[in-house]
Amino acid sequence: MPKPVAHISVVICTRNRAESLRETLACLARADKTGLRCEVVVVDNGGTDHTAAVASEPILGLPIHYLVEPLTGKSHALNRALANAPLGEIVAVLDDDMSPHPDWFAGVKAICDRWPDKDYFTGRSYCIWPVPKVPDWCTHPRLRGWAFSVMSVSKETEVSDGRWFSGNHFWFRSRVLNDGRRFETGQPDLSTHIEMSEPQFMLKLAEDGFGGLMAPDAVCGHRIQPDLLKFEVLQRRAVRVGRGFAVARLQPYKARIKQARLFRAHPFLSRLFCAASLIGWGAIHLASWLHPAPSAR
Repeated sequence: MPKPVAHISVVICTRNRAESLRETLACLARADKTGLRCEVVVVDNGGTDHTAAVASEPILGLPIHYLVEPLTGKSHALNRALANAPLGEIVAVLDDDMSPHPDWFAGVKAICDRWPDKDYFTGRSYCIWPVPKVPDWCTHPRLRGWAFSVMSVSKETEVSDGRWFSGNHFWFRSRVLNDGRRFETGQPDLSTHIEMSEPQFMLKLAEDGFGGLMAPDAVCGHRIQPDLLKFEVLQRRAVRVGRGFAVARLQPYKARIKQARLFRAHPFLSRLFCAASLIGWGAIHLASWLHPAPSAR
């Protein structure tokens, strides 16, 4: 008899972070899966540590499939998992530094059941700090999303123009893959040194008429890497993320994205606006050094 298809397949792409993966798998193992068939697909993306041993450890009630993708890049690893059909009705993507709450599986299923016409989703996430006391600037609300990849979701909200969810915690219905859809592969953009495969995946879903939704039911903690608490690391990340966002929204052209439409219709004014913004933020940056308190600066 064929094995029943899972309700929820969790895909975790990892590279040389076996102990962090172990913690994420332990959270998933402890989570309530009552009435649900759940599985985890671990994709080892060219790692050299003991990830295989961690993925093979018996974890009660949590079937784990271990795959290897030698081509580095999360898009390649995700596509390896998608090629390992059949996946569940819901395919959830988690990073190896996420800590799902005990009711996470139930939350994922509840959101999908409430919104049968939507196809990709995210829940609420928050920071789990690596030290008891973090710099004051780390807790600024405007930094949470792009600096620490968390989604402060307080109510159900449909996705609007040019927005996407953090790639460390989102899920989609496997029916969106029926046309052969996959994550865009290739080297990270040279100007950003980061991959934008997950934003491109979600933006393409929106372009093709699929609907997205964020809701607070399914909650994950993001275990922040210590390096992200260094201000100089944050500055470099700001440049990379900003450029990456521009690439995701403008290349290739997507008619449903407001920024792409404006840039195509008014290229000169769009460039002028960007230049003015750059000058304005540069002035704010310079002025900030006059502030006596480094944390406020």
